[in-house]
Amino acid sequence: MKSKFNFLIALSLLWAISLGCNFSVGTANLDEIKFDKDESGSNSKTKFEQNDEIVAISNVNNAVGTNTVQFRLLFDNVEGAKSGTVAYKIQGEHKNDGSRKVFFTFSVPTGFVPGSYKCEMVLKGEDGKELDRKTANFTIVGDSSTKTNKTKKTSANDTEESDDDK
Repeated sequence: MKSKFNFLIALSLLWAISLGCNFSVGTANLDEIKFDKDESGSNSKTKFEQNDEIVAISNVNNAVGTNTVQFRLLFDNVEGAKSGTVAYKIQGEHKNDGSRKVFFTFSVPTGFVPGSYKCEMVLKGEDGKELDRKTANFTIVGDSSTKTNKTKKTSANDTEESDDDK
């Protein structure tokens, strides 16, 4: 009987310590990336028109404390662009507390060049260590003769405009 009592005390003590240290059973991670035209993500799709505003959406799960989600839009298979390079200088990051939904809204005012693009999100912990990485592709359909040279990037908290020669 005494050993059961000691076991319960030890278990209770470990439980109290884990709560005090913000202990998490799972490792922080990202859900798969979805694309939509709004932040709700209720109409997820992978094909967009050249002038659409696109929202990349994911969720940070099992996170304790501050984390950072870095975002990059990459060319995948776009005429005249090198695959794997940052598209239209669209990149950014969010600093978050704990688990939550993250989204990045982006567009190109003069229109995306048709082709396949890749979105990359990287989750980093407070120490800067990479915890998870997700990528997903989407396609822009339309007239390939459209030239783009201005970028408008917006995320949940910031907007930036810059010139870019693709």
